[in-house]
Amino acid sequence: MHKAQALAIHCIDLRFQKMIDDDLKKRGLFGKFDRISWAGASKDLRDVKNNAAISLKLHNPDEVLIYEHEDCGAYGKDNSEKTHKNNAQKLADALKKIKPSLKVEILIATFNGIKPLE
Repeated sequence: MHKAQALAIHCIDLRFQKMIDDDLKKRGLFGKFDRISWAGASKDLRDVKNNAAISLKLHNPDEVLIYEHEDCGAYGKDNSEKTHKNNAQKLADALKKIKPSLKVEILIATFNGIKPLE
């Protein structure tokens, strides 16, 4: 089995890719994580959870970083931080049911940087 330190889940939006990669490098995770890039990040709970479950099974990461982002086209008009937080929390809860010891961090990429999504 190949061991990943983390699993990063983020949107496909090209505007935030470098910022997310830089954040992963800053955390010392670059090259040591699995990545799921999905339109809307956590918006499509079932499909993203199923893909994440494969990472958890095959590469056993101890941590998941969920990167939401502002101005997300996949969300359409309901693009509030509250909606992003609610969806990301549902995904976090679903992943912790698969692996209870999992550390999950929910973040939002903004045009001014990445911050915790609270």
